[in-house]
Amino acid sequence: MIGAAMFNSATYEEIEADRNALGEAILVVVLVTVCGIVGGIIDGLISGGGLGGLVRGIIVGLLFGIVRWALWVTVLNFVGGKMLRTSDTETNWSEIGRVLGYAYTPGVLSLLVFIPVVGVPLSLVGFVWTLAAVVVGARQALDFDSTGRAIAAVLLSAVIGFIPWIIVVAIQGALTG
Repeated sequence: MIGAAMFNSATYEEIEADRNALGEAILVVVLVTVCGIVGGIIDGLISGGGLGGLVRGIIVGLLFGIVRWALWVTVLNFVGGKMLRTSDTETNWSEIGRVLGYAYTPGVLSLLVFIPVVGVPLSLVGFVWTLAAVVVGARQALDFDSTGRAIAAVLLSAVIGFIPWIIVVAIQGALTG
């Protein structure tokens, strides 16, 4: 996780090549999701929110954290693996899933969202840091020679995946009230 967060290309190559790392990558996604949930719960309690629906919120939050990651992997696999592929691109859903899972690592900063004044900015830093890690991971998983092409793949996948993402978030919101 540290190598992924520090943009270490060799780490991403190891993750890409390790066919057994998908479960670990999903655990990283779960850890980051839990950090966001816990940070949000603490923030809600500090802000005077109640405990109603807490268990349902945790379960649905975990489930949809994984669903949102899987959606991004699917769209990036299509965009980078099909639309923007190069002659060197050899990838599949699992490889992209592994590197994106680990690239989520900086999202652990969402745990700190409840800290007055600095919590929200730290969460924003975690989000931007995650995007940068995703670019590095995508570059390695998609076997791109250029970071610009990886940025294009990540941005285009975000645009294409925006509508399905909104639908997923709306369903999550409806289930958690």
